[in-house]
Amino acid sequence: MYAKRDSERGQALFEYIMIFAFMALFGVTLMKFMSKALDGTTRGVAFFLTQELNIGICKSSCFMQGYGNK
Repeated sequence: MYAKRDSERGQALFEYIMIFAFMALFGVTLMKFMSKALDGTTRGVAFFLTQELNIGICKSSCFMQGYGNK
């Protein structure tokens, strides 16, 4: 009877290790995906802002009407 309990403890430990490894793999994969998505979004916003807010680019439709290009 005691031998069965010891093997069950080992099995439970193995199951916890497998669950942890799966969660870690899922987390790393999710972070890689989110990193690529955020990088693309950040680049798009940065490009848009540089095109709209550079001197000489926005003549009459700037976000801030009080700042004119002179």
